[in-house]
Amino acid sequence: MTGRSLRIKRTDVSRIEAHARSGLPRESCGIMLGVRTDDGWQVSGIKQSNNVAPPGHNDRFEIDPALLLSTQKAARAGGPRMIGVYHSHPTGKAEPSQIDMAAAWQTGMIWVISALDRERIETRAYLREEAGFVPVPLQIMETEK
Repeated sequence: MTGRSLRIKRTDVSRIEAHARSGLPRESCGIMLGVRTDDGWQVSGIKQSNNVAPPGHNDRFEIDPALLLSTQKAARAGGPRMIGVYHSHPTGKAEPSQIDMAAAWQTGMIWVISALDRERIETRAYLREEAGFVPVPLQIMETEK
């Protein structure tokens, strides 16, 4: 654990989990906007992405490059910054897979993973560091802060 947490509104977690369900059988994905704080990260919003990974590859995701580019341009103009990504594991666990580990090149980013198991869904957060992924506690906020 990092000693820091990811603060996120319940409504954003609900949107991430609904996106995971609607994306079946493929992985869903998107980006998280927000800020880094002294004690972790604060999510200010999420943006859903189409999964542009090649068809037939249901065990991986690729965020639409146009969304990444528009988010970077908006951040340079003073808009919210990307602090991480989210995606789902339709048949896996809520932890980074071997494919995730191979694809996650950018350190310092938060990864939120939602895993589906029939009717149940579990969502967890991780920080990508040089040595791999480190669990980050989720602090789900019921109201706006």
